[in-house]
Amino acid sequence: GLGSMLMLLLSSSSSSSSLVVAAAASTCVVGVAVVLSCLRPRRSTSSSSIRTMVIFGSGGHTTEMLRLTQGLDRRRYAPLYYVVGATDTTSEPKARATAGAATPTEWLRIPRAREVGQSWPSTVFATLRAFAAALALLRRSKPDLVIANGPGTCLPLCVAARLLFGARLVFCESWCRVQDLSLTGKLLYPLSHRFIVHWPRLQTKYPAAEYIGRLC
Repeated sequence: GLGSMLMLLLSSSSSSSSLVVAAAASTCVVGVAVVLSCLRPRRSTSSSSIRTMVIFGSGGHTTEMLRLTQGLDRRRYAPLYYVVGATDTTSEPKARATAGAATPTEWLRIPRAREVGQSWPSTVFATLRAFAAALALLRRSKPDLVIANGPGTCLPLCVAARLLFGARLVFCESWCRVQDLSLTGKLLYPLSHRFIVHWPRLQTKYPAAEYIGRLC
């Protein structure tokens, strides 16, 4: 099943100015994380279980993530934290109503780096606020593994978890991305331990990506 495929993996249109602003905000977050990376705490290897954080987007991203994580071994991937945006009112009910979905240890919420329709200049400040919230959330949950598929909600958590907390990062690009990666995907591509795409042409364009067929 899809969950088994994921477990196998774990074991082995905006204008150009809008994109520039979004990239600037994200780059700022990455820069702060790199500067603070010397403060990264040591990882504990005393437990055979894997503290796992799954980050949901909304809408189609949530549906894809539920399919992707269906059947996760709760004994191995525990505790299991599900993270949603603070204003996301649909992902949690959808997950609870989905048959076969893994039941999380706890639901966590984080401010979105950018709301739909939010002006791009204000995104810089929203992203920094989300990054600060991500640090607090990560200190509390201390994940060994972070699984994300976008959108921008996941960026502060993924960057901080990867660079400051030493977590392994698995990013699965959305199935609808056929020609090119999403902005979030482009930013997390060099940081991810495993970067999964659903179309062969993307693997050709991004050699470090992995194509193993459709997962979600």
